[in-house]
Amino acid sequence: MSELDRDLLAWVEECCGQGVADAVRIPGGASRQAWVVTLDDGGRRFLRMDAGTSALSAVGYDLAREARAYQWLTDKPVRAAGFCGVSPDGRALLLDFVEGGPGPLDDPDLARDFMEQVNALHGLEPPADLAHGDLAHDDLAMWTRLYREHCPEPDPLIDLGLRQLAESAPGPPERLVLVHGDLGPGNVLHDGRRVTGLCDWELAHVGDPMEDLAWITVRAMLTPFVDIDTAFGWYDGPVDPERVRYWQLACQVRNLIGLGVAGAAGGDLGMGMLFSALHRRVTAELICEALGVEPEPVVVPEPSDTETSEVYQAVLDDLRTVITPALDGFASARAKSVARLVRYLDMVDRIGPVLADQDRHDRERFDMGDGAEAAHYWARATQRQEALMQPAMGRLAGTRLPRI
Repeated sequence: MSELDRDLLAWVEECCGQGVADAVRIPGGASRQAWVVTLDDGGRRFLRMDAGTSALSAVGYDLAREARAYQWLTDKPVRAAGFCGVSPDGRALLLDFVEGGPGPLDDPDLARDFMEQVNALHGLEPPADLAHGDLAHDDLAMWTRLYREHCPEPDPLIDLGLRQLAESAPGPPERLVLVHGDLGPGNVLHDGRRVTGLCDWELAHVGDPMEDLAWITVRAMLTPFVDIDTAFGWYDGPVDPERVRYWQLACQVRNLIGLGVAGAAGGDLGMGMLFSALHRRVTAELICEALGVEPEPVVVPEPSDTETSEVYQAVLDDLRTVITPALDGFASARAKSVARLVRYLDMVDRIGPVLADQDRHDRERFDMGDGAEAAHYWARATQRQEALMQPAMGRLAGTRLPRI
């Protein structure tokens, strides 16, 4: 039976007009929990839950605000889950269950269907009360506030990114749209033939349509997608490469702030470290590009066995052949994440001392008070961090941000 608490179960049953047969937590949801609820009649609902620890809620990105986005999308030509209700305490959002999953969008017909959904979203005129109300937050200002007030300690790379964004901010966009705020592969449900729904609207706000295009490029690093120029050729409207590049950096800085605030994706340290390594390296590359810096590549030593290498391998073998196969769903995903941590620790043991020496040398030779030199340092430092995470990252190691 469900692990949801009694009050929350009672609220779901009241919303649905029937009992709950089961509720299962599923993987995903970096800042919030995700559950599939099965009702007595066999029907299903999707439950988003905020455990009360999300810093996003502290700056206005709460589930009640996400609910208003879903409500506004009702009867619009954008495929999204139907709204069922928000719990009285605001910590749970209940939606219709949407068939399909968040798999790759590298099939041209599927990717085109997705871009048609982007066109449908950006073709809507936000009503005046929405444009000047709950969903009209100054998104970058909100994320800066989130960083200043809720990150446990300053992050020099985030500070460098925020300075670059302030110095290169474009003027107001020619038109305002409802920006999804995290759009792209991975936040798109489909059944292999057509898009069944755009999900995770918690960051929706009224803003520049080029921000959503930038998010598509960022998420295309993580989940297979078609060639970005092909995809943008299906966009109904002008594509401004300069504005997209600005928003690419903004998206990356926002990712770093989110990871810094949460500490790990949904409490998943392994996934948090994986995404942090990728996003930090790409953020540093974007800042270097903006400043005209060509960073020197890092020389990564060949990993060598140590006296603890066999221990790490034994743990990995048990995780792969004994522990993970005995689990399913959320627990299985967490076991795989633990394996990522073990692979990381193994690499720290094998090559960590050499990379630490490189880092000390770089800190002595680069002037961290100079923006360009600081960017050069961070480009090299993030390459080293990704080298330590490389066995845990799989195909994501070395992934490049699609450029237009």
